[in-house]
Amino acid sequence: MIYSMTGFGSSRVEANNLTVLIEIKSVNHRYIDIHVKMPGEFQAFENLIKQRLSAQFKRGRLDVFVRVDYKRENIKLDVNHALVKAYSELMVDLKKNYAIQGDLTLEMVAKLPNLVTISTSDLSKEELDIIGQKVAEATDNAAAQLREMRTIEGRSLMADIDRRIATIAGHLETILAGADKFVEYYRQQLVARVTELAPQLAADSNRLEMEALLYAERCDIAEETTRLRSHLDQFAGLKTLGDEAGKRMDFILQEMNREVTTILSKTSGLNELGKGIGQAAIETKVEIEKLREQVQNIE
Repeated sequence: MIYSMTGFGSSRVEANNLTVLIEIKSVNHRYIDIHVKMPGEFQAFENLIKQRLSAQFKRGRLDVFVRVDYKRENIKLDVNHALVKAYSELMVDLKKNYAIQGDLTLEMVAKLPNLVTISTSDLSKEELDIIGQKVAEATDNAAAQLREMRTIEGRSLMADIDRRIATIAGHLETILAGADKFVEYYRQQLVARVTELAPQLAADSNRLEMEALLYAERCDIAEETTRLRSHLDQFAGLKTLGDEAGKRMDFILQEMNREVTTILSKTSGLNELGKGIGQAAIETKVEIEKLREQVQNIE
């Protein structure tokens, strides 16, 4: 099964006086990269979320947004005393070095970001367990929705990829059809070259062998076309691979591009005869580049 790395999932879970809302947005990434944004007082549950998601997804950047509403009668607030001290010392230093008037007030201190946070130190073990359970449940539900969307997107990607692979296969047939004329062209060129060098060949028998090897190398694209067809077959086989198929597809596409580049190099001097082969090879490279763009979004 092929999965896209693009998707969205959300879940809302409720219990007595407790509501947990989790949203997950996913985009492509070389590895699994999870970022969690949640209230500071419940930061202890961040690892729980990351562990559950990393167990279900292999690749992609996941941005997780968490909201926890827990209504309780007794609320304890924590004050960031280190922040107040640093701010106070900064004010003293500014007044000392610059002509600044005024005194630090409670109103100014109260406006400092992250000065006061809701403490979880007064929560009982039972309360923390319930919150953890609901966070885990909401995470799993949102992940399931995300997986479903990535599956649907994966099907759409594969439909487009299949069309492009079929197009490449058609271009390969065009190249193969022109290969016979291609060999005959170089055979005639070799005969003409031998005739031209006849006086020299009589004195140097190795020269004929060198010329024959040179033309044989130029006219042989059988290896390239055979490997290209093999790569197409390998690529098709990856559709049923669920483990990081995107990386493997990208590697095969790089190999395909290398073979087509060699075919273009060998057919570049054929003038009118090589137009059909060259055009098919160029169109193949275009399709390969489009495929590489597509597989970047496959898990």
